[in-house]
Amino acid sequence: MADYYSILGVSKTANDIEIKAAFRRLAMIYHPDKNPNNPDAKQVFENVLKAYNTLIHPSLRRRYDQRTSDATHISKTQHNKRKTQKEWTFTEEEMQRRQYYEKYYKAKQQEKARQQTPPPKAHSDYKYMLFATPIAVGLLMLIISMFTKAPKTVPLPPKKEEVKVEEKLPELVEVPEGQLATGKTPYSGYFGGVRTFSTHNTLTFNNRADYDAVVVVFDKETDQYLQHAYLQASYSIEFKKLPATGVYWKCMMGTHWNENKLMAEKEAIGAFDSIVQFQNRRRTPVVFKKDSAEVAEIALVKNGSKKYTGSEADFFAR
Repeated sequence: MADYYSILGVSKTANDIEIKAAFRRLAMIYHPDKNPNNPDAKQVFENVLKAYNTLIHPSLRRRYDQRTSDATHISKTQHNKRKTQKEWTFTEEEMQRRQYYEKYYKAKQQEKARQQTPPPKAHSDYKYMLFATPIAVGLLMLIISMFTKAPKTVPLPPKKEEVKVEEKLPELVEVPEGQLATGKTPYSGYFGGVRTFSTHNTLTFNNRADYDAVVVVFDKETDQYLQHAYLQASYSIEFKKLPATGVYWKCMMGTHWNENKLMAEKEAIGAFDSIVQFQNRRRTPVVFKKDSAEVAEIALVKNGSKKYTGSEADFFAR
């Protein structure tokens, strides 16, 4: 079982402030967007995120501590059982006696092998030449015959008709500097994991504004966070498996994403350097019919309508 405290580099008595501070520090080092050339960064960041999501929630942390405590107790019990098994020990004198008899036995075996092996017979150089000359001539003739023999022709099997399969390669989307790719979830460590339901309800967001946006979706009845994603200007994204009771959404629009900028009293990492507008659509929620697909349009609210505009504190409210 992974040691979440060691992953975050905190003690088992660490409070929420220490855990959050450790997560922010590690996220700024191992976030995949900051390590595009390191294939291991994604796995390291996922381990850090999993450790943070477990230790920051009191109930999950209690269950984790209980499991690690049980595992430690079982390990100690097995260790005590192994200690009760009989162990054989030897004195230094006995070890020296064993080494002496082992050397003595090997010397006797080697002497016996030398006595049983007959010495090689001596031959004159003349006898070696008589024996080797015919073999050399035979090998030479064999090599000449191999290179002068006509090659054997074997008819090729009939050529099968080739079937060309055209594979459509995925399109590569270049992300300009200061943007994230559409679909990224920059606030997973703050809002938590994705929550879905056993429905076919979907909500598609079309970003008609001239700015990038971060969209967050909430349950209309419980105000519980459900999902969020980064959405580039002129792009669309679809949220699936939403509750039948309906949802509402909030968004933050701006330009030039800064992955090191701290928000929500330094608990959330990343934001636009230039934030244009916060929006809150709680007053106009989206209500689904049975297994329906709805569409929402993101556009800049002009004239500062209080019905739809919000604030940083409102956007990051959980």
